Amino acid sequence: SLAPIVLNLFNRGIDFAFAFIMLRILGPKDAGIYYYAIVVFGWFDILTNFGLNTLLTREVARDRDAAGRTLFNSTALRLALGVIGVPLLVGFLLIRQNTVTPELEPQALLAIGLLYLALLPGTISTGLTALFYAFERAEYPAVITTVSTIVKVTLGLATLLLGWGVPGLAGGAIVTNVVTLSVLAWLARPLIGRFAQPLDLGLMRHMLGESWPLMINHLLATVFFKIDIVLMEAINGNVIVGQYSTAYKWLDALNIIPAYLTMALLPVMARQAHGDRPGLRRHYTLAVKLLVMIALPVAVVTTFLAEPLIRLLGGAEYLPAGGVALQIMIWSIPIGWINSVTNYVIVALDRQRTLTLAFLVGVTFNIVSNLIFLPIYSYRAAAVTTILSELVLLIAFTRIIRQELGGMGWRYALWRPALAALVLGSVLVLLWPVAPLGGVLLAAPLYAGVLLALRPFRPEELARIAPLLPGRLRRWALRGVEAA
Repeated sequence: SLAPIVLNLFNRGIDFAFAFIMLRILGPKDAGIYYYAIVVFGWFDILTNFGLNTLLTREVARDRDAAGRTLFNSTALRLALGVIGVPLLVGFLLIRQNTVTPELEPQALLAIGLLYLALLPGTISTGLTALFYAFERAEYPAVITTVSTIVKVTLGLATLLLGWGVPGLAGGAIVTNVVTLSVLAWLARPLIGRFAQPLDLGLMRHMLGESWPLMINHLLATVFFKIDIVLMEAINGNVIVGQYSTAYKWLDALNIIPAYLTMALLPVMARQAHGDRPGLRRHYTLAVKLLVMIALPVAVVTTFLAEPLIRLLGGAEYLPAGGVALQIMIWSIPIGWINSVTNYVIVALDRQRTLTLAFLVGVTFNIVSNLIFLPIYSYRAAAVTTILSELVLLIAFTRIIRQELGGMGWRYALWRPALAALVLGSVLVLLWPVAPLGGVLLAAPLYAGVLLALRPFRPEELARIAPLLPGRLRRWALRGVEAA
């Protein structure tokens, strides 16, 4: 998981450099229009993928000899679903134009249409990426994403300088996805063998039966996380969406960490779910610990740095809304990162259908809360609702995990990083009025020192982590193992 996390954080750095220019050229209103188009497109992207990427990773991880056959038939399904999605998209836009005032601007409609065209190469690339994860070669798609990011940014800058605005940015996605597909297809040849296979209708029916709960869950999870953008556009307008979206850009960048960790773990967890439940429990516990240990100090430091981070990314036009939203929303990540890995553990356990009810509860809470409070408190309501919705989802997920793996003992596992984060926050509160830069520079070593002194890992966990650590930390970890 380390290779794709590091590479994708690097890619996000490139994206941020581009956003530094894009947000200033577009301004809050056009930035809000473009972000709205991306969110709507994302829903239909999930429909065409239909959960087939997760299914492909899980099934090929269990039977690699079936890679070519599974990939070919899942790709055929993706393309058919892309065609089916066209009238659904048109219907959605017609409803939006006839029920909400003001109507979407022509550039928003054109951007959504161009992004949908980019689905054709994009959905095939998604299947190839899932194949690499099934073979536990996550570094390949991560490197290719770097190439795609460079292409996307180059095209984006060109279209902005030419004055093509939001539609130009959307049109660049088509070229970017074609380049990504070409490189992925070339590198995946040794894994696939013979790609052209007979259409297996029985396999395709099986895939649809297994993957539709995954699609529903993915769609609900995305609606759960981004429905506030669509509601905010209708209730509060594009300017607020544009300002609020700058906070989301930081959250989206940070959420790379749990996303790629869990995808890298899925093949292992899928095998352990069938033959080694104690091993699955150990991996799950360790993954949650690591994620929370990262999320808590990031949330603490970001709370203090939120306004400068938004000013750096978008400029004064995106303040104060962007800064306040980021200060609040950042506290969703400790809970959300636990939910991220828990979601895939439940998928590995073949309990994806049970997930649907959990996501329905979370989405319902999110929509109702936003509808009630957005007209009154605007972006603040959306930010608080994000945290509370993650908590609702965590409660539902915990019930499923207890049924399958028993109680996890999180209170005993997570109090140490929580205490270290509390110490960090207390020191920053004292230092911030007099020496903010000193507080930021002190944050990492202070948190790490307190956490290591509390010894948060069990000996068997240290044994797994030690080989990844630099020299002195490795020796410290190995001494802990020997002492036990």
